[in-house]
This record gives sequence, structure tokens and C-alpha cells, in this order.
Amino acid sequence: MLTSNSKEKERSLSFLCCWYLGRRRFAMLLLLSLAFVVFILGSYTINKESNSPIIHQSIETMDFVSNQTPLSRELSSFYTENSNDDGIRGSDVDIIHPPPSHHHPCDSFSFPPPPPPGLRRPGPRPCPVCYLSPEEALAHMPKHPFESPVLMNLTYVHEESPVKREEEGQGGSEFGGYPSLKDRTNSFDIKESMTVHCGFVKGTKPGHQTGFEIDEDILPELDQFHDVIVASAIFGKYDIIQEPVNISEMARNNIPFYMFIDEETHSYLKNTSRYSDDNKRVGLWTIIVVHNVPYTDARRNGKIPKLLLHRLFPNVRYSIWLDAKLQLVVDPYQILERFLWRTNSSIAMSRHYRRFDVFVEAEANKAARKYDNASIDYQVEFYKKEGLTPYTDAKLPITSDVPEGCTIIREHIPITNLFTCVWFNEVDRFTSRDQLSFAIARDKIREKVDWSINMFLDCERRNFVKQVYHRDVLMNMKPPRASSSSRVLPEPLTLPRGKAGGGRAAGGKKIPGQRGKRRHRKVSAGGRNMR
Repeated sequence: MLTSNSKEKERSLSFLCCWYLGRRRFAMLLLLSLAFVVFILGSYTINKESNSPIIHQSIETMDFVSNQTPLSRELSSFYTENSNDDGIRGSDVDIIHPPPSHHHPCDSFSFPPPPPPGLRRPGPRPCPVCYLSPEEALAHMPKHPFESPVLMNLTYVHEESPVKREEEGQGGSEFGGYPSLKDRTNSFDIKESMTVHCGFVKGTKPGHQTGFEIDEDILPELDQFHDVIVASAIFGKYDIIQEPVNISEMARNNIPFYMFIDEETHSYLKNTSRYSDDNKRVGLWTIIVVHNVPYTDARRNGKIPKLLLHRLFPNVRYSIWLDAKLQLVVDPYQILERFLWRTNSSIAMSRHYRRFDVFVEAEANKAARKYDNASIDYQVEFYKKEGLTPYTDAKLPITSDVPEGCTIIREHIPITNLFTCVWFNEVDRFTSRDQLSFAIARDKIREKVDWSINMFLDCERRNFVKQVYHRDVLMNMKPPRASSSSRVLPEPLTLPRGKAGGGRAAGGKKIPGQRGKRRHRKVSAGGRNMR
């Protein structure tokens, strides 16, 4: 009887165990099924939200928190899924261009998906841009000029002996003609015909007896007609001439490239093998030497060809301006088609990749000691009294008050000529930091006429130009340390990051036959394994 009771107990326990395990297995299957359903529903919700108008964070906004700012909305617009507007979303124009009557090859272009949220990127990077071929781009050049609103005839002040009268509120320089505050106000009163200060107030023509002298044999070339030119400038031997690349044969034959330099830069350039006074060329660039520059500040002298290019080349239709620190890597016809002709714009430039508020930009300039702080404060306070306010959503569709400014793509028509004239007058009157005066010049014109600037994403600018270091930075760079076999390392020059460890060449490679000096310092566990 004892034996039979034990067997019955064993059978009961076995039954209970099987029943329990079966119930547990069923519960696990049930939980897994529920988890799978939740995962599917969550994925659907995320995909649905990603296709909604909510703006996503982009590469350029990962380094700072700005989820609800106008900057994050516009910078991340090129990562909105299913976008087919080639990244123009959020530019300064309500209607980018009229509905096309035919299919554009770039209509189906869309940006790639954003990188994983945890991926850190060291600073701004270029983003994709859809270009037509140079031949196709040239075929899209408008047959007629962009219509200049209201303003049809623009002439410029000429005065052989300008005098500065402080009691009349005059400012600026002799080169700019010392415009008074009344003159400044009148320059923003848009009419059909206007006469404004725009530099070169003396002399018979720009470049001749104006305080910005150009050699006599070059002056006739400036008067020639060109559909497109590319221009840049180096003053104070501050930069190294960068040769454009990826330029089509058609552009090489039809688009002149002009580089303005002062006498100091000319003296330096003559000692290099790239330049000869006989042909006055460096690669594609035609060198134009400027004598008797009006300012002691080389940066301010550079603003003359940058902003007053229409005065130096009165018979040019389109121009692309590049700061000398930039190397052009895309054909000019492709750039014009993408940023002017396709968007039906008369002027285009990129907005700053991080700052969009003038007051924030002013503080950044002061912190970086870009200019005398008292002068920056005076300029900002002056603009405050004129009604300039910090950037908010109320300024939409304007997306930024701060341009990058190192590239300007424009058509030379009266309204864009007026804009760059009054912008130069602000630079002449106040500081040479043109980012601070851009918004006030633009807004005062927009108050009078229906006109906009295509301010595209800065990552798009980085697509067609490659930024290099200024010459003084390049000269101070430490060259890579060679090994004992004198092998030249293929890596490009980098900014100095301190001395390498003893017994190691640049890049951390150990030099054969040498032993590094032992350093008595604590290292982490991971550091001990990095040999």
C-alpha cells in the first residue's frame, strides 16, 4: 500500500508539472504575440509621424538643442521624407517658382534619410544638390531679365570733393561719399528712378581716379558684355588663390574668372611660379591689380568688389561672387540654374548654418574679437532704434537674418544693384562685418516693394564650394613628422594638436629603431591596450 501511494503521488506531481509547464509556455507565447503586435503598431505610428509635416532634427542641429526654433525647422527641412523640392523648402520666397509647364529632371530628387540620432558629426557638412548638366543648365537661362519691382533706373552719386559734415549726420568714407542720415533714408524710398551713394563717388568711372585704381589696359575689358562672370578678391595677401575644378569646356570658353588683388598681394604673387605679369593669369583667374585702395582694413577693401561688382562690370548680366577662401568645385552654369533660374530669383546666398539672429551674431563677433566691441554695440543699438528686432516666427517666410555671405549669386538688375549699394553703405558707415548689416538693408527694401532673397541652406553652399584655410593659418600649420626612411606621408595637413608622443611619428606610428621615452603618468585601462 505504501508503494502504490508513492506511485500515485509521483503521477500526480508529473501531471501538475506538465500542466504548469504547459500553462507557462502558453503564457510566454501569448506575451511574445502581444509584444509583436505592440512593435508593429509602434512602427506604424513612427512612420506615420515621419511622413507628417513635423520637422526633424538634421545633421547640422545635432550639436545644440533647438528643436522648436526657426533654425532647426529650416535646417532640417532637407531631411523631410518624400521631399521633392531639392531642398528649397523654407527659403525666403512664399512661392519658389510658378508651376512648371514641363517635367524638370530634378523634380523627383529627394534627400537621403538622416543619420542615426546618436551619430555625432564634427561641424556642418555638405548635403546633396540636384544639378543639371552644364549644357542643360545653360538652356534654362531666362531669355528676359528678371522684372525689377518699381525701380527701373538707378544712377549713382558723383562728387569730386566729398566733405564730411558731422552736424549733418554724415558717416562713412571719402570713397563712399559721406552720405548723411537723410541720404541714407532716401536710399530706402523706392521709386521708379533713383540716385544713391554707391562708392566710387570720384573719378570719371569706377577704377579710374576713384580711390580704387585699376590699370588702364584692364579698364576696357571691364566694360565688355558678358552673360556670366565669376569674381573674387584677395587683399593683404590674406588668402591663396584656389583654382576652380569641374568646370566645363563651355564655361571655360565663355565665362571669365576675375581675381582682384592689392599691391601687397601682387608683390607676394610675383615671387611665385604660378603668375606672370605678361599674361596676368593664374590658371582660370585673370588677375586685376588694384592700386591706391581706400581703406587701411584689407577686409573692408574686399567688400568693394564683393558688393559693388555691378559698378565695376556695368554690362554683365549674372555674377557669382566667391570669397577667396573658397574653391569652386561645380560649374557656374549649374549653380545659376539651381539657385536663380530654377527658383525664379534675382539674388541668392546661403544663410548661416547655426545663427539666424543679428543680435546673437553680434555677440558671437564680440566673443571671437572679429571687430572692436564698442563699434559693434553702437551699430546694434542704432539698428534697435530703427526697429530691428530679434528673429521670431513673425518674420516668416523670411527664414534668417544672418547670411553666410561668402557667396553671392545674383542677376545685375536695378533692385539687386540697389540692395548691394545700400548694404555697402552700411558696411562703409559702421563695421565691416556685413552679416550685421544684411538684415536692415534687406528689410527696408522689402518694406517698400515685393522682393525677396533666396536664402538657401548652407549645406547646399558647401556642395559647390570647398572651404580652405586662410593663408596665415596654412603658414602656421605644423608639417607632418617624417619617418626615419624620409617617406612622405600622404595625409593632408591638419591643424596642430600638440606634440606627438616620444618615439612616434605624426599619426601615432612608431618609428623603426627608436624607443619612445617612458612617461610616468596614469593611463586608463583602454589606453594601456592602444599601442
